[in-house]
Amino acid sequence: MTYIKKSALFVSGSFFFAAQAFAGAPNFIDSRAMAMGGVGVASARPAAAGFFNPALLAVKQPEKRDGFGMLLPSVNAIASDEAELRDVVDDFDDDFIKPFEGAITDVENNIAGGGAGLAAAQTELANRTRALNNELQKIDQEQARVDLGMGVSALIPSQRFGAGLFVSGSARIAAKINYNDQTTLDQLEDLARNTVITDIDDVNALYDTANDADQLQSTVRAVGSAYSQVGLSMSHNFTFFGHDYALGVSPKMVDLRAYDFVTSVDEFESDDLEDTKVSESKFNLDLGVASFLDDDEQLLVGLSVINVVPMEITTKPGRDNTNLGPGFAPEGIDIELKPKVLAGISYQGASYELAADLELTKTEEVFGEGDTQYLGVGAEYDLAEIFQLRAGARYNIAESEDVLLTAGFGLRAAGVTLELAALGSTDANTVGAGLQFGVTF
Repeated sequence: MTYIKKSALFVSGSFFFAAQAFAGAPNFIDSRAMAMGGVGVASARPAAAGFFNPALLAVKQPEKRDGFGMLLPSVNAIASDEAELRDVVDDFDDDFIKPFEGAITDVENNIAGGGAGLAAAQTELANRTRALNNELQKIDQEQARVDLGMGVSALIPSQRFGAGLFVSGSARIAAKINYNDQTTLDQLEDLARNTVITDIDDVNALYDTANDADQLQSTVRAVGSAYSQVGLSMSHNFTFFGHDYALGVSPKMVDLRAYDFVTSVDEFESDDLEDTKVSESKFNLDLGVASFLDDDEQLLVGLSVINVVPMEITTKPGRDNTNLGPGFAPEGIDIELKPKVLAGISYQGASYELAADLELTKTEEVFGEGDTQYLGVGAEYDLAEIFQLRAGARYNIAESEDVLLTAGFGLRAAGVTLELAALGSTDANTVGAGLQFGVTF
């Protein structure tokens, strides 16, 4: 009996850990951009230029934002649960685990009480085992993720020489469920339906056969990647063949690290994840160009290359030696930081702005679940230079996914700005929010 109950709790606990700790959407640093579908290559404000396109520091700005700018800070979080694992976990214990354990207890009690209802108790155990097995199969190989981002900056735009400092960090944590106990539960169901139990020895034989602790192989694999950068953005305006171009560069130091652990909740400790850390720090570079297409300087196009120098680290998965068996040795996962090329366009009206960005390169997901390549569109309406209302959308053109809808607003008074943003997917499985304070003068 003890072994059966430990098995159920092991599986239940593992899924609880996955859904609660790792709730994918793109990561955003600037909350204004987040509210406008993630656009920024041709539309970011000077204080956020270091995150999108350093060339924007040398682009002619309206008088209301042509001075010193700071972000202090910008923070955001996005959670994705496409398989609705949280809903599964919320009801899992009451709907499956407790009835399963109750069926085991009924078999026990009937043996102790003379076995008058033993046949019915065995049938109930078989049915509950089948229900548990079916539910676990539904979420096998599913994953959930959470993205976090934060940034601070201080920049001075100038057509002669714009410059500034920026610091940002982002993290993605993902968990994937691997259910490998179907054979064990199938065997338990078969024994419960077909074994004629006459005494406690038959009960123990059923337990020992169906639920040997060495056979438990269901796992949760948690992989985390963190990216941080410290850089200096510089930009200058040049004239080629009678047309002005802003060129920018951001030399920076980048730190890339990853964590990887395969375990059950029964054995998980926070130090276990820390012990699997691998990291690499390297000099890197962002490049950008921007130019107006019209004489009125309202239609701006931009192109940027983020992280010119590729980086790659391979995780070294730690593991729980108690439940996974001596032969279990998962391979490491490659975490790559590849150059990302983005193109953007924006139109600045008297009291509104329209913008669009397109990623020209693809990014592979952590667990190899397809690629991402986002198209974002956004709009902003400025009311009396005090209140800004924003909305946008973002779509992964590399995979058929639901659209991310974004919205937010900004407040500006006496040079102090407050930005709020929110997003959600059309299937309601991705949600996020951002908050940002800034100063301009």
